[in-house]
Amino acid sequence: MTLIGCEQSNKKKQTTTISATQNIQDTIVVKQKNVLKPFEIGFRSKSYSYYWLAGKDTLDFSVDVYEYESDSTVSLDVYHNKKLMLFSVVLRKINECLPLIKEDFNLSKFSFIDFNEPLYYLDLAKKLSSEYEQKFGQKNVSYEKLNQFLLQSSLTLQLDSVLNPLNKKVKSYGMEKFGLMGKKYYKQYLYDNLRVSNIDFTEYPEFTISSMGMAVELEN
Repeated sequence: MTLIGCEQSNKKKQTTTISATQNIQDTIVVKQKNVLKPFEIGFRSKSYSYYWLAGKDTLDFSVDVYEYESDSTVSLDVYHNKKLMLFSVVLRKINECLPLIKEDFNLSKFSFIDFNEPLYYLDLAKKLSSEYEQKFGQKNVSYEKLNQFLLQSSLTLQLDSVLNPLNKKVKSYGMEKFGLMGKKYYKQYLYDNLRVSNIDFTEYPEFTISSMGMAVELEN
């Protein structure tokens, strides 16, 4: 396990378990090499997780990165973070751990990112719903039209801020079981999936793009 820590200027350097320092709001980014599960052997060649510590507490967010056996392509996964967050925060955290990821993976082979569906990110849900309604109203469209819409949307512009320094850009989006979900229904959906009842829906849009996650394929 390798730690990337941030230190205040009036503190002494930490122990040798800290391999580098960067100012990330007094948190520590922890890198952990994962033992491949039986179903991953022959499919994935390596797996690392990057997560955040504040004091002795693990923050409820991680970035999982995989390399695939067949072609050495690399994927980044934040799909398993079942927590409401701002999409801008997710992208910032990905940027924070990129220096560590570069130590372990060849990012010229970076080919996929898996996110939760837009509903898990209030800022993204609001923006995409507004852009979608301006273009299509509140009707479902084909996957081809959806992909073209997303490629031209603010989502792609946000992803460019992470991808452009890596000489990467979005090739296409995959949103399995895509549909539109009204506020009445997605409120219950989030209650059922997150097991919390204190979500403030005041700022949420009247409908959102719904899917089984959001896969982003990158151009190599």
